[in-house]
Amino acid sequence: MRSQTRRLLSLAGAMFCLGVWPTLVIAHPATPPAAGAAPDSGPPAASALASDNAVDADARAAERIAQFEREVRPVLAGQCVQCHGESKQEGGLRLDSLDGFLQGGDSGPAIVPGKPEESILVDAIHYRGSEMPPTGKLANKQILHIERWIANGAHWPKNGELLRKSEGAITEGDRQWWAFQPLRQPDVPIDPEDAWSKTPVDRFVWQKLRENKLSPAPMADRAVLLRRLYFDLIGLPPTPAEMDAFLADGSETAIEQVVDRLLEDPRYGEHWARFWLDLVRYSESDGWNLDSYRPALWRYRDYVVGAFNKDLPYPQFVLDQLAGDESPTDHPDGLIAAGFLRLGVYEYNQRDARGQWNDIMNEMTDVVGDVFLGMSVSCARCHQHKFDPIPQKDYFKLRAILEPVCWRDDLVAATEQQKKEYQEKLARWEQETAPIQSQLRALLEPYEKKKWLSTVDKFPLDIQACFHMPQTERTSWQEQMAYLVSRQYMEEAGGPYKGMKKEDVEKRDALMKELAAFDHLKPQPLPEAMTVSDFDGLVSPTVIPEDSKREPVAPGFLEVLSEGHGLPAQTAASEVRKGSTGRRTAFAKWVADPKNPLTNRVIVNRIWQQHFGQGIVGTPSDFGRLGDEPTHPELLDWLTTQAIENGWSFKWLHKQILLSAAWQQSARHPEASAQQTIDPNERLLWRARVRRLQAEQIRDAMLVATGELTSQTGGPSVTEDQPRRSLYLKSFRNQNDTFLHGFDVANGLQSVAVRDNTTTPTQSLLLLNGKYARERAERLAKRVREESSDPENAIHLAFRWSWGVDPSDAEMDRARQYLQISTGEDGPQFDPDKFSDLCHILFNSNQFLYLE
Repeated sequence: MRSQTRRLLSLAGAMFCLGVWPTLVIAHPATPPAAGAAPDSGPPAASALASDNAVDADARAAERIAQFEREVRPVLAGQCVQCHGESKQEGGLRLDSLDGFLQGGDSGPAIVPGKPEESILVDAIHYRGSEMPPTGKLANKQILHIERWIANGAHWPKNGELLRKSEGAITEGDRQWWAFQPLRQPDVPIDPEDAWSKTPVDRFVWQKLRENKLSPAPMADRAVLLRRLYFDLIGLPPTPAEMDAFLADGSETAIEQVVDRLLEDPRYGEHWARFWLDLVRYSESDGWNLDSYRPALWRYRDYVVGAFNKDLPYPQFVLDQLAGDESPTDHPDGLIAAGFLRLGVYEYNQRDARGQWNDIMNEMTDVVGDVFLGMSVSCARCHQHKFDPIPQKDYFKLRAILEPVCWRDDLVAATEQQKKEYQEKLARWEQETAPIQSQLRALLEPYEKKKWLSTVDKFPLDIQACFHMPQTERTSWQEQMAYLVSRQYMEEAGGPYKGMKKEDVEKRDALMKELAAFDHLKPQPLPEAMTVSDFDGLVSPTVIPEDSKREPVAPGFLEVLSEGHGLPAQTAASEVRKGSTGRRTAFAKWVADPKNPLTNRVIVNRIWQQHFGQGIVGTPSDFGRLGDEPTHPELLDWLTTQAIENGWSFKWLHKQILLSAAWQQSARHPEASAQQTIDPNERLLWRARVRRLQAEQIRDAMLVATGELTSQTGGPSVTEDQPRRSLYLKSFRNQNDTFLHGFDVANGLQSVAVRDNTTTPTQSLLLLNGKYARERAERLAKRVREESSDPENAIHLAFRWSWGVDPSDAEMDRARQYLQISTGEDGPQFDPDKFSDLCHILFNSNQFLYLE
């Protein structure tokens, strides 16, 4: 402990000497240090503080809205609008919109924002004079919530009314919402005064800047630009040699050549897979308390990596994941991709099979809505959606699409030919080992039978009946119940052989030893696929739980998008394998149909968000009325229609964005303070956003700097101590004490469209005193010393491997002073421990942790 304390004090002194501030002090430098200035040489500039204040104000407003949604809206919806809503306004008062509150009724305005003591509504809910609601006084907590809402300014969602019609009918007004409008192919704006634009993307951005009297920032420094390009496309920094080659290339196509090369780099798929894995809540464990590891799920991860590298068109990408198992083609990729429907949590010892499967189905439906529709359909599970045109029936139409899905652990990711060859080899092995196998079966069957009886007996009687029923007589729901029972056979209580008698264990081991003599005949197991398939039998009906009539809900799509757009609703029998319903194939085709205005905009916005740090629509998984409206609607439609015309190529879309002047802007703007008063949240793209590296990028960039990062791709995941890309580390839902979790890695518990970006003391401690950062600093120091014994050159190399650039003169002087370089018989000398500390400091700096 004392040595660690001394090291921290030494590092703190070194950082002060070098002018480097810890990340905890300046965690988000909205205005980066000037080129050539000392690293993190002081507090943020005034423009940065102005931006932070504006962001804080915006965050406070967002929290007020969240408070309204959480605490006030449910009270108004449940207690007030029956008498003061669209169909009825007692006392002339309507309380389903802010205008209704402010206009008031016969007694005047119902509220005075900021002044609950002057608000008639407050007197009424306290039963001072008027008594609202007349059916009974609100709980004290509810009264306090309403008072606080008024005191905070009565914030109300910008998009509207309190409630939709209770019957959930879709109106023409609903269809007019921008996200549901047909895609347009707008003309690219032309401005004779526009000397800035490089691409059509820029012309749309320029038009919005001019409308708001804003001007774009100059182009970023070339070294900054290359580092940004590398992290954006492959998630790793450029090497010093790659930086030198780029800076020496003065051609007009230098940037385009880098973009083309990186898009063809296999590391591109490794990086871009991560954004999709966040969305689909990928994790390699079950969740809940046991959090069991899923050893075969990595194949889904590798499918996503391969899909990006192959530039798989988005419609096929969608079809593979929603319905890859339904494909009649003899290719295992679809079966692996359908593992998307296996990514939810699972509780290994849950005896309430009915409740667990209902939760699994609801979560599956919710995530499909979040990921592919960009809409929070889960709000319609229990009632008509309160804000968006999603009736409760629509939710269960989507769930009905998934109703026949059964989880499968018995399928293999192999072609028919591969399976045939395997069976031929297996038959020979079984023939040769038949006597031994017979003895093993006789020995083990009593234990297995006992375990089956014990497992099944723990479930309710109706669930036991599902298990004992012949499979050909089951419905899809009964098959799902039987699956949940049988899965616990191996997972619960250590399996069937845990309590074997000693003499039986010895017999079994002896037989297994005899069996091992024939291993040369036994074929290698075919790849496991953690996947799904539709039940090949009677599909159980989907019903709304509160529906007393229990009327079945047929599978279908969002009603607001199902009329007037010509979207497919049927699937030809030839498009799905025999025994599958084809429901998910039809849905996948609907999602990726070029005429679907919602879903196509959603994915284009997600790609844009990854490059700019914020989407054209700032709420990438909420295109509804509570979400943001697009800042550049014409640009979003232009990009979407062009992407469709270009074969739905993600690589084409990347290139349009990365070659634009908008993306290549500097984070520095000579008039930043003035422009922030017009656009405080920097939504209109007048300069680049400064962004912290993601958790995986921080870890992997350290490995690149030290030379430890291996180039191995794909395959089973590894433990955190292995020098592979972070993508390939084992990920658990309930283990959140790793280096990556300290920097806001997604945990797989829900769909994550935008990661948290926190600033915590833990992060600084992980970098300053954490084992991983310390060891990487020592390895970087060792690498640099091995590459050069000259102290001056060693300093340059340390900066270049960590920051990507040479140190400025001021930084070089400070490094020399700190290292106290001396001249001995063997030439210039410095303390190796101090040099390790210097490397450690470089890893702690904003220049390493942030992208300008």
